Amino acid sequence: MGTVLAGFALAADTRGAYVTLILLDAATYLLAAAVLLRLPPVPPMPAPAHGPRLIALRDRPFLAFTVLDGLMSMHFSLINIALPLWIAGHTTAPNWLISACLLVNTVVVILFQVRASRGTEDLAGAGRAARRAGVLLAAACALFAAGGGVPVAFAVPLLLAGALVHVVGELWHAAAGWGISFGLAPAHAHGQYQGAYGMGMQLGSMVAPVVVTTLAIGWGVPGWLVLGVVFLLLGALVPPVVRWAARTRPPVPEPVPAAAG
Repeated sequence: MGTVLAGFALAADTRGAYVTLILLDAATYLLAAAVLLRLPPVPPMPAPAHGPRLIALRDRPFLAFTVLDGLMSMHFSLINIALPLWIAGHTTAPNWLISACLLVNTVVVILFQVRASRGTEDLAGAGRAARRAGVLLAAACALFAAGGGVPVAFAVPLLLAGALVHVVGELWHAAAGWGISFGLAPAHAHGQYQGAYGMGMQLGSMVAPVVVTTLAIGWGVPGWLVLGVVFLLLGALVPPVVRWAARTRPPVPEPVPAAAG
């Protein structure tokens, strides 16, 4: 919706249109705040009386997963940065295909995000979802590469197929990340674990523009294939790291049965 509204502002290309767009954006933040204020408070879980407070930064298996997941998140820049540049400058496809690929991504995420999270409720299932995401992201890179330098009749379906495969990989990667980051966090430390997990996502968003443009645009087809191998390896590494992390979790105490009578 924001992209559509921004398109109207760009078409008008006036100060009033841009100021209106910014004010509408501010209004959405106020609306979101009003919705959040209606949520019931959640009582905090008591933290252990002894031991370090910032345990997330001492949890080496979790930090290893955070780095892997953050680097996998570079795939977001494929659809937002690399693919538009690739379509506009290195394929015979029309430029409107850039919007079509973004539309495919948006529609699939809206319709299937919850469904794609099935099976990621436990750590093992979430790890497998991350590995599947790596496979699909690698396949998407191969399809994007195949769409370069071929006639438009082949380029358009190859690039659209790549966008569709990419967004399924994106859904599985996102579901896996949430399942693992929450599954590894102690009940009293979800805030700091999600903060540490967010650092990994910021790492990916920081390095992604340079990496994806250098490889996909600078190297061309070989660069796309290198990116695919990178995503494949990152996804394959997540399950063993998650198993390592699971072995380091403290055992969950068994519930004490109530006394008879």
